[in-house]
Amino acid sequence: EEKAKKELLKSLSDLQKQQESSHEEMISANRQLKMEREIHQQELGDLRSELQNVKIKHEQNVQELMKLLKQEKDDAEAQIRMLKMELLEEKNIVKSQCRQLEKIKVEYDKLTEELTQNKEENTKLKRKCEFVKQELEKKEKQISSEDHLRKMSEVRLQFKDQLRHLEMEQQSVLSMIGSEIDAACEIFSRDSMEKFKVILS
Repeated sequence: EEKAKKELLKSLSDLQKQQESSHEEMISANRQLKMEREIHQQELGDLRSELQNVKIKHEQNVQELMKLLKQEKDDAEAQIRMLKMELLEEKNIVKSQCRQLEKIKVEYDKLTEELTQNKEENTKLKRKCEFVKQELEKKEKQISSEDHLRKMSEVRLQFKDQLRHLEMEQQSVLSMIGSEIDAACEIFSRDSMEKFKVILS
């Protein structure tokens, strides 16, 4: 019985040791688990923070991209409006040039018609002039002798008229020279009288 008691105490002691060992292992395991949990919590916090930063960065990139797309859209719309205005202006210019071209064409047709009429009139006038020239040549042959006498008479009258003009010019020059001589004599006479008075005084 004493032996059984010792064995029982020994078994109880072994159980206590095992229990203490198990308790220490449990404490160590809990400590390790707590450390791992804290590490996991830290890693999870870091991941959440990194994820938040990624979300913020992504949102910023999206905002910048939307802003850039809006700017490009506004620029494209402004460019389209400007091109439409230029196209409308070009169309108006083309219409104006077409109207001017039509006016020029009408004027050209009118001038062409007038030129044709003028050519016809010119041809008629040439024929008429040729006819008149022929008639004049005929008449000149008929009155050549009379015309010669008439021309000689006209030349003689012209010579007489020129001679009369020359005589009148000569008379005018002589009269002017005489007036100048008279004036010079009068001045000379007046100066002589003044000098004579000075001498007498």
